[in-house]
Amino acid sequence: MNIGYIFQNYNLINDMTVFQNVALALKMSGVKNKDEIKKRVNYILNELGIYKYRNRYSNMISGGERQRVAIARALVKNPSIIIADEPTGNLDSKNSLEIMNIIKSISKDKLVILVTHERDLAEFYASRIIEVVDGKVVNDRENEHNNGLDYRLENNIYLKEFQKIETLNKDNLDIKVYLNEQDKLDVKLVVKNGNLYIEAKEHKVEVIDDSSSIELIDDYYKKMSKEEYEKYEFKYEDIINKKYKKRYTSIYNPFTLLIDGFKKIYNYSILKKLLLLGFVASSMFVLYAVSNIMGVTNIKDEKFITKNKDYLTIIDDDIKIKDYLKYEKLDFVDYIIPGDSQIQFQVLYGDYFQTANVFDYFTTSLTSIKTINQKNLILGKMPKNKYEVVIDKTILEDLINASLTNAKEVGMVNVSDYLNRELSINNLFGEISKINMKNLKIVGICDMGTPSIYMNEEIFINVIANAPKGDSYNGIVLGDSDVNNYLSHKIYDVELAKDKIELTEGRMPENDYEIIVNEMNEYDMDLNETVDDEINGHKLEVVGYYNSKENINDFFTTNNTIKYKVIQDNNNITIYPKDKMKAINYFTENGKYIEDTYNKDRERYIASNKDAIISSIILAGIILAISLIEIFLMMRSSFLSRVKEVGILRAIGLKKMDIYKMFLGEIIAITTVTAIPGLLITANIIKGLQMIPYYQDQFMLNLSVIGISVLIIFVFNIIVGLLPVFNVIRKTPAQILSRNDVD
Repeated sequence: MNIGYIFQNYNLINDMTVFQNVALALKMSGVKNKDEIKKRVNYILNELGIYKYRNRYSNMISGGERQRVAIARALVKNPSIIIADEPTGNLDSKNSLEIMNIIKSISKDKLVILVTHERDLAEFYASRIIEVVDGKVVNDRENEHNNGLDYRLENNIYLKEFQKIETLNKDNLDIKVYLNEQDKLDVKLVVKNGNLYIEAKEHKVEVIDDSSSIELIDDYYKKMSKEEYEKYEFKYEDIINKKYKKRYTSIYNPFTLLIDGFKKIYNYSILKKLLLLGFVASSMFVLYAVSNIMGVTNIKDEKFITKNKDYLTIIDDDIKIKDYLKYEKLDFVDYIIPGDSQIQFQVLYGDYFQTANVFDYFTTSLTSIKTINQKNLILGKMPKNKYEVVIDKTILEDLINASLTNAKEVGMVNVSDYLNRELSINNLFGEISKINMKNLKIVGICDMGTPSIYMNEEIFINVIANAPKGDSYNGIVLGDSDVNNYLSHKIYDVELAKDKIELTEGRMPENDYEIIVNEMNEYDMDLNETVDDEINGHKLEVVGYYNSKENINDFFTTNNTIKYKVIQDNNNITIYPKDKMKAINYFTENGKYIEDTYNKDRERYIASNKDAIISSIILAGIILAISLIEIFLMMRSSFLSRVKEVGILRAIGLKKMDIYKMFLGEIIAITTVTAIPGLLITANIIKGLQMIPYYQDQFMLNLSVIGISVLIIFVFNIIVGLLPVFNVIRKTPAQILSRNDVD
């Protein structure tokens, strides 16, 4: 900071005021105190005669004034050495002399190195002259400069040099005419209402007033003497606070860079402010794309989940009873269920006479009540007997919201309306079987995020055995073909029929594969003899006869035998493991095909919707890419108009990091004022779209989505905004300022 540089082309920042241009050099040199900056800058400006322009932008003042600002910027740091590069090269003669007089006065206390092509100026002002030709020093000498400077100012008119001077002084007239012998004057002067009107047919008229650059001097032209510049005094040292210690830190901190950034865009031209609408549009598209991508890739559980999330499924067309019984006893298995755990229930709406035969069907995953507790309930209580159950709210919400159910028609509008309502596992056609389980009662509602019904494990087998099987359409069972396959009669747990049958001979079944049959079959099925029907390779043995007033003609056996039948009729096993990975490893090592039910269902859903998901992602990705490209082009275009500014800042010694910070503050300000309205507009549009059922799953709108969008916008803007800055400031200041695309 011991060298001050005065540029031939001024190199001022156009969108900074005169004061700001000069103060910048002080801040760079480590002066941070506002009062000290104000005192020093105002003194320099006053001494150079430009104090009255301190609040004007530098592109609003004349060339001579701009050069004085450049000198002020070099001097304000109080450097020991001043380098002036052709400081008068772009000035008229009057301004040239004024600038040279100022520079000469500065040289009284500082070393001033002046580069100029004007020999007369050098001979008059310089104490030492070094002549350079083609980069080589050809002469170096002390300069006494005792002679005057013959430097006629273009805008000075010396009146005594004219050959003819005519005076008209009469009444209210006081006119003097200066002209040479060859000149002819033919003018008309009119004074009216304080205005002077001139008609000069053969002359160009130029009015000389306070704003004119032309000066009339009532004297002969004289060479300039040393006394002319010696009268200038520059005592900057006297006003500097010697106790003030400079702090060589960045001119920007997080607060100032943001403040300056917002000030910058506030002072944008109307056209440039209109261009910010492009950033608003880009922000809108970014949120739209992110929301769309997050929406289609956010595979919600309710879209695919049909069973308890924790279940594993063994797929096996030939399940052995002995294997099943062995699996039950594994220490890493909590419980197992024959089949896929999915059961179809009827929910009954017979509160009134008009709704006596109204019901809805739903399919749910059978789960043990011991997997939840009171803390998991959102409504109701835990079951107290084996026929009380807890149901997940997702099932009930589907019933309420589905278009083909009766729920809303009978007044079921909240999940709480299902508390204490009964469930049946009978199929639609009651005549298929007269043996039915006791109805279940919903006493609690939980929110485990899985379509499960939680009940006592003791009734699992009878629920599965009595549940309707076969094809279904819109929840209505059309057949019962799978139940009791390979048996000549349907077979049930004897406990379910105790109030419908009466033992007439023999005994009740106590052991596996023992049955009782209707006494009508005593001639075909002898007591204590087996029948042709088999379960698990064992023929069934008749151990008693019963009578039924309801004309029931089914087999009845132990619950354990029913269990074997259910296992035999299914080609998979559902496992609720204590340790999922241990279970998967065990069954895999033993040659069993085992699936993680949740993951498998998710994979199937994604596979079935793969094309739609990919299409949505591609479209959203294209929108996002276009938005980012638009941001890149706008940022690049905006920076190109600032290349000269970067070159100037580097030329006057501003650190690269400070230039980064300057642009960073502006980028953050631009992004903030454009992203906020853009995101708000798009968020409201997306909310409107989500009210349409088709678009509900196409978009996601939450704090995470908005946060990701904001992060993308800010990070991308900062990167593409600073990248051209990085590419430019790698070059020297001279290379930057010599670019042909710099205005």
